Amino acid sequence: MIKKTFVFSLALALVACGNNSSTNTAETKKDTAAAPKAAVGQATNDLADFQFHTLVINIPSPFQIVSELPKCGETFNKALINPTEKESKYTTSTKKGLNYGVYVVDLVYLSTNEQFSMVKDYFKTSRSLAQSLGCADSFDKIAGSRIEKNIDKKDTINKVIDQIYTEMDDYLRSNDRLLSATQILVGSWIESQYITVSLIKDETMTDKNKVLYQKVSEQGNTVSKIVDLLGQFAADKEFIAIENELKNIQAVYKDVKIGSDIDKATLAKIYDKLNSARGKIVN
Repeated sequence: MIKKTFVFSLALALVACGNNSSTNTAETKKDTAAAPKAAVGQATNDLADFQFHTLVINIPSPFQIVSELPKCGETFNKALINPTEKESKYTTSTKKGLNYGVYVVDLVYLSTNEQFSMVKDYFKTSRSLAQSLGCADSFDKIAGSRIEKNIDKKDTINKVIDQIYTEMDDYLRSNDRLLSATQILVGSWIESQYITVSLIKDETMTDKNKVLYQKVSEQGNTVSKIVDLLGQFAADKEFIAIENELKNIQAVYKDVKIGSDIDKATLAKIYDKLNSARGKIVN
């Protein structure tokens, strides 16, 4: 279900492209212009596509660690999520894609912590960004009013997510909006790590929260793969700034062994870099 949830977040923002030819054409031109390496030849397009899908298949979902937080005794902290009021300030396609990823993680964080009074607002914000990305029709077709009517019923929401996964799987395997998909992936990964590290950085590791420390220590490989993928979009200036931030996070992880205990000093360094990267996205 965690893997399906991640695919759900991508599906809501991307699937309409196949249904609206004018939108699809415009977006494809934007993505092509933003990736000069891909314009050199199909081989490079195939490389970026391969890197993206390999990344999605092989890394833990950004939502997996967020869903673990309440189980590990972490108290909900409203200050860690991105206020919905900021959504109107995201005017570029890069900002919209990145913050769509951010808001969907926030939505999962709220739902997991049973903050149902706020779930509806974040659902609406996610839909608004989907609309600005040219994908509202499919958002409404698949989710429709079922989410809003059952906003406090986890089982029903999970069934909707399962249905979306089934219907969108084939499309996502062959989508031609790789830039948008990558933006969503980056935004969701940074938000999930930012929330998690913010909560544990000043805590003492216990048997109950140890799994969170382990999951954070395992993210070095993930951030390296994301950095490699972003190298395919060198002409997107907004994205370059995010890539540089991720490289700073990657540098901290060079001294972290996968599966090893991660100390507070290293957590503090990771937090500082995550906070800086997130600031580039949400502000």
